[in-house]
Amino acid sequence: MVERVDANEKAERVVQRKDVTLGASTAPPKLAWAVPCECSKADRATRSLTRARIPRRYEHCDFENFETDLWEGGSRSEGTQWDRSLAQARLVVQGFTQNYPAAGETGLLLMGPCGVGKTHLAVAALRALMNRGHEARFYDYRELLKDLQASYDPDHPVSEMAVLGPVLKAEVLLIDDIGASKPSPWALDTVGHILNKRYNEKRVTLLTTNYLDAPEGEQGVSRLPSGQKISAARDESLIDRLGQRVRSRLYEMCRMVEIFAPDWRQEIRRAGRTRS
Repeated sequence: MVERVDANEKAERVVQRKDVTLGASTAPPKLAWAVPCECSKADRATRSLTRARIPRRYEHCDFENFETDLWEGGSRSEGTQWDRSLAQARLVVQGFTQNYPAAGETGLLLMGPCGVGKTHLAVAALRALMNRGHEARFYDYRELLKDLQASYDPDHPVSEMAVLGPVLKAEVLLIDDIGASKPSPWALDTVGHILNKRYNEKRVTLLTTNYLDAPEGEQGVSRLPSGQKISAARDESLIDRLGQRVRSRLYEMCRMVEIFAPDWRQEIRRAGRTRS
């Protein structure tokens, strides 16, 4: 608390204060400003990432270091198409971030095989929004379900609502790798409740998944230079993993962003580079 603020320094709050001695006011009320403490600025970004639950592995992710020229010029003709898919995905997610909240309550559903950068783009969106003062949370789908199951234990120190509350109330929520756990009636009901609640309250949800809307057959399957097939979907579809009701809700809540490219981590790891 300071009594005056320099003209070029922004005051965050203004309050009135009285100087009092032994029950008698000796001076007229003064204006006092609450300003950020200098000692808190250094680790403010770190504390913001911690509150958002963004894993350390993804703390570096932003739009600038998301590469879109990985495959063009390679030995396979599909390289240009793969790079175009990566560039288009970055353009859509970055546009969503720049326009937020003008786009209303519509979120994003990033779909594609492992290692194409879905989580990278989703975290880049979270970080960009957080830098503008918006509140965001990151949850891994499997860890979220495990935390909720553990909260049912009477001896567990955290209650169900303590786990579920931030998920339901976050301004922007990222659920990473949705559909990764085998579906059960409880899991489907839980994720359905989360999505319905957020949809009804017009809260934005971002999701990533390795599953598409239908299994992919042999026709149209691409291959890596090594001859290995790549598939944008697993043997099961997203409906198989989440159920028709939840998938239908996602159509209303999110814009689909499909990314078709090989597993970057698997193919490029030998070059000493990593992608989330």
